[in-house]
Amino acid sequence: MSTTQSARTVAIVAIALGGVIAIGSVASAAASTIASASVQTSTRTIDVAGVDELNVDMNAGTLRVEFADVAEAELSVTGGTSADRWTLRRQGSGLRVGSPDGHFWWWGGWFGHGNGDAVLTLPQSLSGLDADLGLSAGATSAEGDFGDITVSSGAGRVRIDGTAQTISADISAGRADLALADVQRADLKLSAGDVDATFTGSQPQRMQLTASAGSMHVTVPEGQYDVNQRISAGTFDNRIGSTPGAASTVMVDVSAGTITLVSAR
Repeated sequence: MSTTQSARTVAIVAIALGGVIAIGSVASAAASTIASASVQTSTRTIDVAGVDELNVDMNAGTLRVEFADVAEAELSVTGGTSADRWTLRRQGSGLRVGSPDGHFWWWGGWFGHGNGDAVLTLPQSLSGLDADLGLSAGATSAEGDFGDITVSSGAGRVRIDGTAQTISADISAGRADLALADVQRADLKLSAGDVDATFTGSQPQRMQLTASAGSMHVTVPEGQYDVNQRISAGTFDNRIGSTPGAASTVMVDVSAGTITLVSAR
């Protein structure tokens, strides 16, 4: 190939690459413009007179639950076209919140908004209500004082900070971070993923820790505990010892995975 032909070939390739880069830049700019235009915030409120339980059904997106000085429950969702498809409704004495099922998530998800980021603000008068948090995907966080808490997670991530009388968590995948005070009873089950639970305040009266896979780390208030264990596989790292007959009991069942039990210092 002559020098002239080589130069011509290089020039053609350079022009082609330049065209691709230019098209990519235009497409990226267009996508950013469309993404910005598609962002919306949907806000709705509902009366909570007589409500004593919160039910959450998360299929995707993120939800933060908090308490504030408001008269009604308020759900504010920021995201793409799915923002107005979140639900907030009453069912008897329960307040139900749900994210879209994700069947049409792709448009918002393509531009980074997914099913939206939601904030549920509850009146302080509901402090101490029970909470049932269900996640098949996405992330949920809650902060405040609760009664009985139930968590069921097939995937995603959940974080709870505050106080509770009881906590029952069944984690099939994903991660759960729990930081709760004055818990009387705790039942934590893990079949995959990770659980990090820290209990403070008064000693739990009864705890059931079960792991068939994954890693569970539990911190309890300093004190005496009657710890009983059944290990068929996996590992149980008991760093609090055991006092037979103690008022606080811990039942540990590990068929796979790891459970670590420590006391606060």
